[in-house]
Amino acid sequence: MAGAKIGWKLVLAVFTIVVQLVTKKAVTSAWKLGTGRKPSPRSPEAGYVEVVAWAVASGAAAAAAKRFAEQSAAKYWLKSTGTLPPGYEERD
Repeated sequence: MAGAKIGWKLVLAVFTIVVQLVTKKAVTSAWKLGTGRKPSPRSPEAGYVEVVAWAVASGAAAAAAKRFAEQSAAKYWLKSTGTLPPGYEERD
């Protein structure tokens, strides 16, 4: 069982890293498309509205990406092993 837990963590880590990289690129590209410039919330010229908008956009995208990565990794695990990932239970 310990091997399955380690395997699951590795599968989940790979899915999470790939999805987060794609998400970061997508959010940055969308920001550039919408504003015409790179996101720069740490810039001294950035106003509160820009900082809050960037935080909301990147936070929401990160949360959705995390959920998508976990769900995709679980489906891959189930398809590959025929069992649910460690820590998951069947729903009635």
